[in-house]
Order: sequence, then structure tokens, then C-alpha cells
Amino acid sequence: MATKYLMLIALGTAVIGSVHCCPQQCICSDKYNHYFADCAYKDLLEVPMGLPSNVTTLSLSANKIKVLKSKTFINVTQVTSLWLAHNEIVTVERDTLAPMIQLRNLDISYNKIVHFPWEDLTNLTALQMLKMNNNEMISIPKNAFSNLKDLRSVRINNNKFTTIVQGTFDALTAMSYLQIFHNPFICSCKLEWLRDWIIKSSISIPDQNNIVCDAPSLLKGTQVTSMPKLDCKAPSVSITYQTNILPPRTHLTMVDKEQVEEENNILPFVGKCEINDGTQYISNHAFNLSLNRLKQNTFDFGVIALEVSETEAKVQLNPFQKSNIHLSQQEDLQTVNKEPSTKKSPLDMLYLCVSTDNGYSVLQWSKIEGGVKTYRFQGLKPGTNYSLCFTYESQDCQVQVVFSAPLKWDSFSPSVVVIVL
Repeated sequence: MATKYLMLIALGTAVIGSVHCCPQQCICSDKYNHYFADCAYKDLLEVPMGLPSNVTTLSLSANKIKVLKSKTFINVTQVTSLWLAHNEIVTVERDTLAPMIQLRNLDISYNKIVHFPWEDLTNLTALQMLKMNNNEMISIPKNAFSNLKDLRSVRINNNKFTTIVQGTFDALTAMSYLQIFHNPFICSCKLEWLRDWIIKSSISIPDQNNIVCDAPSLLKGTQVTSMPKLDCKAPSVSITYQTNILPPRTHLTMVDKEQVEEENNILPFVGKCEINDGTQYISNHAFNLSLNRLKQNTFDFGVIALEVSETEAKVQLNPFQKSNIHLSQQEDLQTVNKEPSTKKSPLDMLYLCVSTDNGYSVLQWSKIEGGVKTYRFQGLKPGTNYSLCFTYESQDCQVQVVFSAPLKWDSFSPSVVVIVL
């Protein structure tokens, strides 16, 4: 019996010791039913191992920590206050903070965080104070705070947020304090809601004279609350499958003579767009196939996505491959080393056309090449009607996407998806 008693005492001592252990670099204390672990100002490069499992306040401020790894805090789930300010944190891995379901106060200010795992906040339903100021974060998902009903104080000032999506703060019914100053806001249509919300809000939003526009240039330095009313209308985008807008012309116009002679090609006739002397050859696209991945595949059009800004139209082609053609890697190399065929392959083309009194006229054009996905047409004029014409295997344009470039204050950037088989 005595032996069993001694064993129980030893076991209990071991358990207590494991609960109240403290890393050598830290100072741990138990006061007022709160267990503190003070690891600040220790030149730590990472979160120390062996933190007491019953710690409620954990200070890791003013160290040299650069990475917060997943599951770092999985054994300290009773923490209610976590202080990580003034480190060198660049990376916070996903699931780092998710286990800390009792966390009320989180301070990760004065670090170098660009991408934060916002999904981790979903579990932190007890959070009341969140300090993320003085980092390099660039965006906040609209639902980032959707589960934080008790969050009262939010500091996201001195970051690189260019906009905040409308509805981001809607779930924060307990919020009474918000710092968002010193961010490079783009004062476009997307930010008009913030101007009206700040003016009407009853919560404390300090330093409003430093909540200013960084762009566009005409509004740079203007307070967001003084941002003028903008004309916010989405540019029109439509798709037409008509065969010809204009009657065929009886002659071809050579475009960019040096380029044409060099490639031994002429610009194929296009029935949807007239050709003018200002037509330019565009080749500002990027190849994404290296030599060892090159395959002799026949590419057909797949999904075509169009994104439009004030001065640029970006076309994204995701071609699919015909499944009946497949070569091994050895055959690929043999194909690459063969003498090029003298037979001309049909040209697949992209044409950027502008609306004229008599129809559409070609402004810019580019060949569509296998392995190339992104094509950009630049120099658009806001408020002008354009169309993109797709020619496949030298056939006349079967699909034309008609759109208008957004006006000066219009921040919309529509995407239209076209399926072409």
C-alpha cells in the first residue's frame, strides 16, 4: 500500500511538473489564477519549445522571429493573450492560430507580414482585440471577420491595403474602435462605401485626416471622407456570333512591313474588322512551355476570359489538347530536332478592333500560339467601344467579344467567359 501511495505521489509530481515547465529563455509565473510566460526581448529566432500547457498570457514581443509555423501553439490552447509585436515575422503558416480558441487579445503589429492566414480567425470566436498594424498586408477577404462577434478593437493601420471590400466589417457588431489610417487607398468606385460608412459610423475611427487617397493622382492626398461622388457604371460587355459586320474588301493591307517580311507572313483577311494604316503587331505575351515540356499537340480554343481596365484588355486563353495526339518525351525531342516543315500552318489570330461610323476597324493584332495563354492589348481609350475577334485555322471570325473601356472614374474590371470548341 505504501509503495502504491509513493507511486501516486511521484506520478502527480510529474504531471504538475509537466504542466508548469518553462523554457529556459522565458520567465514563467502564476498570479491571480493566470499563468504568465514572458519570453520578450530574448533575441529568439523561433517560438521556444516546452511552453507550459496551462499558460494564459504568452509574450513573445521584441524578438527576431521570422516564421510562425503550423501547429506551433497546438499545446497552449488556454492562451487568452498572445503578444507577438516587434518581431521580423514574414510568414504565418495556415493553422498556426486556429487551435487557440480561447484567444481574446492578439497583437502581431510591427512585423513584415504580407499574406496572413485569415481563415485561422474563423476559430477565434472569443477574440476581442486584434492589432495587425504596421505590417505589409495588401488585402482582407470580405468574410475575414465573419465569426468575430465579440471583436471590439481592430487596428489595421499602416499596411498596404489599397481597398477594403464593402461588408468587411458588417459582422463586427461589438466593434467600438477601428484604426485604418496610413494605407495607400485607391479612391475608386469600390471605396465609395467606406467614405459614407466612416461619416455615418458611431464607432471611434481616429486620425481620419490620415485616411487618404493614394491614387488616382488627381485625388492623391484627399481624405477618403472628402472623396467626390464618382460616376460608377460598369462597362458594357456583349458577345456576338454574327458572320460579318462589314462587306468583304477586295484587297489586303500589309501591316508592319518589316515584321511581315521577317516572318514571311501577311495579315490574314478578317471579315469582322476593317484594316487601317494604324494597325500594329502585338507580341507582348509570355510563353509558358520550356523545351523539355514541348509536345506536338494540336491546340483548340478552350475557355476565353476577358478582363478590361481603363487602358488595357487582357485575354486569357486556356486551350485544351486533342487527346488522340500524344508523343513520348523521346519523340518530343526528336520532333524538336527535325528540320522545320516548309508547309505553312493555318494562323490563329487575335484582333483588337475599334468601333467606327462604318463598323469596326483593326487596331492591333497578335498570332495565337500553342503554349501561350495571356495576351495583352494596351493603349485603350476610356469610354471607347472595342471588340476582340478570334480567328481559328484561318477561318473568318466565328466569335467576337464586344466591350467598352471603362471611363476614368470607373473601377469595374469585368470578366467574360466564352466557350469555343
